[in-house]
Amino acid sequence: MIIKYNRQFTKDRNTAILKYCEWKKVLHIWACDSPFTKDRLNKKWFLYQDIDHICSEQLWIDLDTDSIIFLNWRKEFKNSKISFVDMNKLESLEFQPDIIIFWEVIEHLMNIEVALTNIKKVMNENTQLIISTPNAFYLMNFVFSLFWKEVMHEDHKVLFSYWYLQNMLKFNWLTIEKSYFTFLSPYLLNIYWKISYYITRTISYIVPYWSDTLLIICKKNDK
Repeated sequence: MIIKYNRQFTKDRNTAILKYCEWKKVLHIWACDSPFTKDRLNKKWFLYQDIDHICSEQLWIDLDTDSIIFLNWRKEFKNSKISFVDMNKLESLEFQPDIIIFWEVIEHLMNIEVALTNIKKVMNENTQLIISTPNAFYLMNFVFSLFWKEVMHEDHKVLFSYWYLQNMLKFNWLTIEKSYFTFLSPYLLNIYWKISYYITRTISYIVPYWSDTLLIICKKNDK
């Protein structure tokens, strides 16, 4: 079976996510981004902070106690709060989100089906689930393979292409509404990685499926 990719490309993942969060109630799962929480917040490159400026309400849940304490002491967040919540107990939340953000998490999980089942417990037919994850077809993955090398994150358990992510969501009763090939910000990268970032991002305008990140917006489908 051969499928044809759509050509939807956006150069920045965060900008695309923010469009969906404006004036919405947002549930933000596992987004402390440890160990970079303090540094990213102080340098104003923090998705939680950006969403706070535009959402009607944001609930951030995480298991990183130190980061939760640090963020709860901050005074600048007007529309947000952060709590220690286990994903296996999401149904206990007294919060009905319009948007659920699940960014750069799915690739860390051992049992994705359990995680998605728990997330669906706080979704209704109008709730949008936003998932982002590394793209298996990222151009630099192929470049490194020419030198018998592979760049990886030591805690990642799985790597998705667009089709396999789409198929996994389908079998978990989630329907894709919109999808993008996109890039993370070059924040914290050294000069070598920044050069490769701008080169590959430019190439991805022509060949989107070589982008480094998949961004999926989906809804629950119980039919």
